[in-house]
Amino acid sequence: MNLPVLIIDGYNIIGAWEDLQEMRDRDLGSAREQLISTMAGYLGWAWDRVIIVFDGRSYAWDEVDGVEVVFTGGGETADTMVERLSAGLSVSYNVEVATSDFAEFRAASNVGARVYSAASLKEQLVEKRQSYRRLTGSKKKKGLMLNDFLNEAALEGLNRLRRPR
Repeated sequence: MNLPVLIIDGYNIIGAWEDLQEMRDRDLGSAREQLISTMAGYLGWAWDRVIIVFDGRSYAWDEVDGVEVVFTGGGETADTMVERLSAGLSVSYNVEVATSDFAEFRAASNVGARVYSAASLKEQLVEKRQSYRRLTGSKKKKGLMLNDFLNEAALEGLNRLRRPR
């Protein structure tokens, strides 16, 4: 079975999600960081890989909190990179793409990717969080917490650091 990978058109999602729009209007870098941070919370249990693609001036591919962050360069647009990644990764992964760009939507669909609009990605995040809570029995409403992923020994060690005797 192929593992799921999510490819996100970064600025498209930032421009579509109201909370990120407001942040973008004050500080674009903060909006990018928030999107990356949000998606990092789903890495490993909702998607095996998350790749966020942004338009850039010079090419860069880095990893931030496990999320692969790509800035295009050399005249390539994020749309083109998302389309190339969709086609290339579809051989080894169950590719999912998040964009509200219709041309990108069609291109990704043509290579067999499941495509989410910005709004439906947000819905997917809520559904995946609820599914996770059902599986873990968690009733928390504040999102994923570090202690949801740590074993008892690690939690005890962190508590000793936090509350020295």
